[in-house]
Amino acid sequence: MKLGNYWNEAELLQGVRENNEHAIKTIYKLHFPTVENFIRQNGGSVQDAKDVFQDGFLVLYRNVKNVDFILECKIKTYIYSVCRRIWLTELKRKNKVPSVVNELDEYVNVDESGIEEYNEHEMKLSHLSQCLVLLGEPCSSLLSDFYLNSLSMQEIAKKMGYTNADNAKTQKYKCLLRLKKIFFEKEVLKRETI
Repeated sequence: MKLGNYWNEAELLQGVRENNEHAIKTIYKLHFPTVENFIRQNGGSVQDAKDVFQDGFLVLYRNVKNVDFILECKIKTYIYSVCRRIWLTELKRKNKVPSVVNELDEYVNVDESGIEEYNEHEMKLSHLSQCLVLLGEPCSSLLSDFYLNSLSMQEIAKKMGYTNADNAKTQKYKCLLRLKKIFFEKEVLKRETI
């Protein structure tokens, strides 16, 4: 069966492994409607479905990048299973009962560790984002430009009005120290409230 420009699922997975935009869009086009239908039948919105599908796809993407990973079912079944697990976990967290969980749907038990690892990664990113906000300007912009936007120190110096790249580098170092302090203080507060 032809899947977009791909002749089989192995080629589609190889496309994902190579970050091929067409392969990723093909998976989205082929499998999003099933996930959307499940989530909307169980109290979610189209935006919820998009968010969950994105999370589910990232679990697939991370696993596909692992050379030891072997997909033992169809891509559709795997993505649906991961997204189903994510959405049911979200409903449980909100103390909501799913309304339509058809156990006859084709799904597999997915490895919880992949989903938990993804959730833990997302929580750390969220924590880091909050710390960047607390860090304030100009540090927040400087670190974002360097680490997220991949600007060189020369570009940052010019953009932020530093006299040269060395001054920008010194400022970056000071900002990192402040960010580290905020991050660990916030981490300690979080542990104390648990």
